[in-house]
Amino acid sequence: MYDWQYFFNSDRSNLNQCSYRIFEPEWKAEILHWFSREDVDKQQKEDFIQALIDFDDGCSGFYRYRAYFLAAEAIAKFPESSLADGIVEQLLKWSYGYFRQDKRDWQILPQPLVDKARKTLELTDKKRVVAAFVHLVHTTESRTIMRLAAEKLGKLDPGNKSEIAALALMPIAEDMYGFCQRSYSLAEIGVGDEKAITTFIYEIQSNPDAESCSQVIAGLGKIADGNETAIAALIHLMETTQNKHNCEAAIASLRRIASGNQNAIAALGKFLQQNQGDIICYDAARTLWTIDPGNQTAIQALVNIIATSARDYFVDSAAAYLLEISPKNQEAIASLLEIIENTKNESLLRTAAFYLWQFEPVNPEAISTLSQLIQTAQDEYVRYYAADSLLKIDPGNPLAIGALYEILESEQTEWRRLRVAKTLLKTDEYRHQAIQTVCELVKSPDKWIFSDAIAAFLQALDPNHPLTIDTYIHLINTTKNTSILMDVIWSLQRLNPDNKLFPEKSTELISSLVQLIQTFVDSDEQNSCSIQPTIALSYESYLLDMADALNKILPVEHLSQVLTSLKDYLNQKFYKNSSYRYEAVLKIIWHCAENINYPEFYQLWHS
Repeated sequence: MYDWQYFFNSDRSNLNQCSYRIFEPEWKAEILHWFSREDVDKQQKEDFIQALIDFDDGCSGFYRYRAYFLAAEAIAKFPESSLADGIVEQLLKWSYGYFRQDKRDWQILPQPLVDKARKTLELTDKKRVVAAFVHLVHTTESRTIMRLAAEKLGKLDPGNKSEIAALALMPIAEDMYGFCQRSYSLAEIGVGDEKAITTFIYEIQSNPDAESCSQVIAGLGKIADGNETAIAALIHLMETTQNKHNCEAAIASLRRIASGNQNAIAALGKFLQQNQGDIICYDAARTLWTIDPGNQTAIQALVNIIATSARDYFVDSAAAYLLEISPKNQEAIASLLEIIENTKNESLLRTAAFYLWQFEPVNPEAISTLSQLIQTAQDEYVRYYAADSLLKIDPGNPLAIGALYEILESEQTEWRRLRVAKTLLKTDEYRHQAIQTVCELVKSPDKWIFSDAIAAFLQALDPNHPLTIDTYIHLINTTKNTSILMDVIWSLQRLNPDNKLFPEKSTELISSLVQLIQTFVDSDEQNSCSIQPTIALSYESYLLDMADALNKILPVEHLSQVLTSLKDYLNQKFYKNSSYRYEAVLKIIWHCAENINYPEFYQLWHS
């Protein structure tokens, strides 16, 4: 049996000789087991918990919080502790500062602390946590706090009646945002609850054509699986509402809750007979097949869309789904051949040829039609899609690759060049040119117009290819466009730090990221005379996302270097000048503290 000080050595006079087992992951299970042992004196346990919650790390609290969270987990094993109530109360304050009723006591808390406290609430003494949320639901005067507390209570204690009653009885907020939030919360925690289902049905029947009703309809689809009353309400709404979006939402919710229901099957069959050609028929056919697999009315509706629609988007959607449920459908093949023979619409012709190959790979018309389009299409956009489709059918097809390279060299429209570059990434001979094209295009004065296309290009980069990391480093160091820069940051999340190519590139990439976090200023802020709150919030989000990206790829061997480079940004003077950067740096150093042993961190912090 260990004395508690065996786990906890608080002598910092000679840290090299100290062992802080409370911070070592491999000792956590042993420590928690120690608290559950009946042969350990209760006063020993009490003294250990007191020492944990009073721990002063001398490093701005990074390890003080870790010690406190260990104490919180320990009371799940030792619930009779006299300190347990205070620990749970403190966790609640750190987790949800806005629950504190006295506004004079509010404070902004670091996000890593909030996140860790919320996770620890699920690991500590559950009875105390549930009791604290129940008390809050019944005593708060704030509707917002009531809803949020009820939602958290529902996740901690599914089926708890306090949270369902609180949400169901809450008046609908006058603004659409509050209305949707209550609907979302009920849908998240009210699965199968009759009161929640009745509340949703009443709101649907009261506002069948209201725009905000779609949130309630979606919510009903989450909680009312197999409920006859809910299914009947959705069928009636589908048949009578004048709001097309609500009709679509009702069909989508039936897909989730009406499996095998004969009334829903009959209603959807009737709906498809009465409505032709619109995309909503595609949604209805999909739902009908989902709740009644093998339904021929659903198949016929999809074939009709292919045969009658003049819009390639509708044909594309119907053909793609039909491929899943009836991959050898002869009527679909006949309809696609008819389109190829008769249409003059080049986009529709490309779609028909591509799906003809999907349905019937041996049919020569597919490759022949696409090859002809590549050579004769007047619209470069269609020519690109024809080449792209042909490459999917025949990877490495020289005609398609050659056409794409011609478009890349001659096309003046930047977003089209980006699409072509994205496709050429898949080829060995033109991958480098594709990446060079994007690196050139980000310098364009109109680059904000095609930032989505650049994002798609970055997503298409192979994380394991040596050119990928070089591209990220180049863009981080050169682009002045915030949107493009953030596309790069989000793409970094896909990098695998175990990639054999990564270690040799990691120093340069991490150095670029650290420098970016130290110097980043939003281009929108620079160009704005009056910064609006929404822009400021985006700026904060950008810096926090950069911190997340760095933490994701940061190897252990670089932690001390990053800590030393950034620790001076955590002071009150700097916080007043750049609180957003302060928060981002704190997030990174929190990550370092979780992965560096305490004695080493202490020495680096005070170096």
